[in-house]
Amino acid sequence: MAPIDTWRLPPRGVLLAAVLLLVVAEVGGASMSRYKLELARWARTGMLAHPDVHGLVGVRDVDERTLDEALFRFDAGLRLFHMHAEGMALVVIASTTVVTTLARSTLPRRALIFLLTVGGVGYPLGYLIWSALIPAYGVERSKAIAEWLVWIPFGGATILGLLWLAGLTGALLARR
Repeated sequence: MAPIDTWRLPPRGVLLAAVLLLVVAEVGGASMSRYKLELARWARTGMLAHPDVHGLVGVRDVDERTLDEALFRFDAGLRLFHMHAEGMALVVIASTTVVTTLARSTLPRRALIFLLTVGGVGYPLGYLIWSALIPAYGVERSKAIAEWLVWIPFGGATILGLLWLAGLTGALLARR
């Protein structure tokens, strides 16, 4: 099998989107650390404003356990956003570089780049949305909203793009 002579860079917009996602991930990570108390206070205030959503009964000893669990999930969502955004930015760059290099036909190349970029950049935002919705909608309802609005469509686009890329790569390898 002959090696690839030169790797081709993906379109600038793809690289820009991936770099912006990486920057947002790093700013988000730094902000989580710097504003940890402020974020926790904001989330707790929101939870106390929606006691029925969180199953709060008005007894501090009982409610504290529920609030602590919801605050833990809130913080976990922010951390998962940070980690997934870092990782998916790199996945977008790597996978679209392979597509740009290997896919010779214009339409499949553009479709793959679109799926991988939109899916990869959009998917981590679900964790941010999940965390932001927890104070008003509760842990499980917020997770369901994030799943249907973000994780399923954007994650599905990424998975479809990666499967298609694997098929394309396998087909090219079989020809050589």
